[in-house]
Amino acid sequence: MKDFTKELEITVVDLKYPMNLGSVARTMSCSGYKKLSLVRPCEDWNKMDAVKFSLFGEGILSSAKIYKSLEDVKSQGAILFGFSRRIGKNRSNPIMLTELGKNIFKFYPNQKIVFVFGGESSGLSTKDLSLCDHIVTIDPEIVSNSLSLPCAVAMVLYEFKKHLVCSKPSTQKQLKLDPGQAGVLSQRVRELLNYSGFIDNRDKKRVMAKLNDIIKRLSTNEVRLLHSILKKEDNEQES
Repeated sequence: MKDFTKELEITVVDLKYPMNLGSVARTMSCSGYKKLSLVRPCEDWNKMDAVKFSLFGEGILSSAKIYKSLEDVKSQGAILFGFSRRIGKNRSNPIMLTELGKNIFKFYPNQKIVFVFGGESSGLSTKDLSLCDHIVTIDPEIVSNSLSLPCAVAMVLYEFKKHLVCSKPSTQKQLKLDPGQAGVLSQRVRELLNYSGFIDNRDKKRVMAKLNDIIKRLSTNEVRLLHSILKKEDNEQES
């Protein structure tokens, strides 16, 4: 499966404080995102404050692309997703953050996807929002006030990555438990409990019903492990 976290680009518009960019780069690095771009950033965006706060994300900072305007980002054929909590004409049909990951690459399989965040002063301007193809917001019942730039980026990237991970087909082969194996294990457990005196005729039915329910939920490998343990127990009893 294609790793969309490496294809996705994060763009910050009108950055004011380098330390916030450092925190963004660190978040990106920890969750697998690689591409960072800036539109009209402050002059010292890549100075010591940014580097200091970018632990593990120094490479992302050093490879960041700089653009004069959001139009320049869009001109590359990119699909822009702008993040904002502002209410206005651009927000008539916003996408909720929890819905962001659904089908995003299904509808745009061969196009560049860019997540656009505004700077610390006032977020994305009305003009920049108008350039975005989609506006994304967080449900006001979850977050009622404006988030800082690092917090907003962290929340968005986590939610998006969670969707990618949860929707990814499992590569592990699921082994179904053979009913016969479950029956054999149940019988061996019953014999062991009888031998040890753990259960008697009064509570045997109740205890075994609970144990059988547990055994049915075990995987094949777990049943094999228990068989090995019981076999060792049998050998010790014989000796």
